[in-house]
Amino acid sequence: MKNKLKYIAVVGLLFIVITSTLAQKKSRKELEKERERNLKKIKETTKVLEETKQQKNATLSQLTLLNQEIEEREVVINSMSTEVSLLEREIKEQEMIIRALEEDIKGLKEEYAQLIYLGYKHLNGYDKLIHILSADNIAQMLRRNSYFKQYAHARTYQLEEIESVAKALKTYERMLAGKQEEKTGLLQAKTIETKNLTNTKNQQSTVLRQLSSKEKELKKDLDESQKSVDKLQKLITDLIAAERKKALDKAKSSSSTANKATIEKNVKLSSNFEGNMGQLPWPVQNGRVSNHFGRQAHPVLKGVFVDNLGVDILTVQNEQVKAVFGGKVITVAEVPGMHKIVMVQHGEYFTVYAKLRDVSVSTGEEITVKQVIGSVYTGKDGESELQFQIWKNETKLNPEIWLRKR
Repeated sequence: MKNKLKYIAVVGLLFIVITSTLAQKKSRKELEKERERNLKKIKETTKVLEETKQQKNATLSQLTLLNQEIEEREVVINSMSTEVSLLEREIKEQEMIIRALEEDIKGLKEEYAQLIYLGYKHLNGYDKLIHILSADNIAQMLRRNSYFKQYAHARTYQLEEIESVAKALKTYERMLAGKQEEKTGLLQAKTIETKNLTNTKNQQSTVLRQLSSKEKELKKDLDESQKSVDKLQKLITDLIAAERKKALDKAKSSSSTANKATIEKNVKLSSNFEGNMGQLPWPVQNGRVSNHFGRQAHPVLKGVFVDNLGVDILTVQNEQVKAVFGGKVITVAEVPGMHKIVMVQHGEYFTVYAKLRDVSVSTGEEITVKQVIGSVYTGKDGESELQFQIWKNETKLNPEIWLRKR
């Protein structure tokens, strides 16, 4: 009875620990997914950086990507540290279970040994038969026979308990070995990532040092870039204003069925585009955002801020650029510093693709989602960078909110 109560207590312990382990496992699964996402980002960044490193001159985009890579590697390392801590906790719990099971099986075996000893000492086959037959009456004989049956059942039950606990013990020993192996692998991976982080920080320092020595050149480039941005913005806002005026003129001059159908089409297209917020495909297959949307501090020039109309995506040479949504091409143009431009209308929404080397669509053409519209321009510094924008009428929007998470 004593060992049976102890076994019940062990079962209770197992339930508590298993429930705790399952909760930790869920948390570790989330950490593993986060780690995999960041490792994928690092892989993409490394691919782009390897191409730009072929050029001797350091660039701002390189610095931005290196900064991002450092942040991502730090997230991965912190995630690994948390995973190791959770694994260590699980290992301790497994060891506690194993100790409890070992103690329980020891007690069960001792109790079983006592039953065997008593059986052989006092109740061998002959003594058992004599004891039953020497009963004073039939009722006593039946009681004695029932006792021997209960005794035999107790031995069988005790043996089954021993086998059950022994089986559980082996299972937890295997699980413990697996977790210890997992912990070892995770620690080795963490060591590698820590070395990679150090290498990336060294690269960052080198690029920052080179760029800091070219402050005058950076200011000149920034002035020229701003002129290009201003010209592009004027082109975009003029085109949007023209499209809106065209639509209003049509609405005023005609109430024809065809005109109503056009208006309904634009409304539907706008609604469909809006419904895909956060789900739009990326305009390039490979690449990372090198400059974010809106007002951003210059990575080198202190106290200088740059207003980005969209996002810059650093990619690889000859990368194809694809439409993120179906619509009508309202212009194919060229702006100094921004190279070739494609602007696509999606009802009230507009997408802009700048810094293209060549274009494979034409003004007025209806295009579909993921249709190739051109390829990215590669500059003299060896960088292939796409400028991508999203507008709702005259309001510029943050493209990163609209694109699918990678």
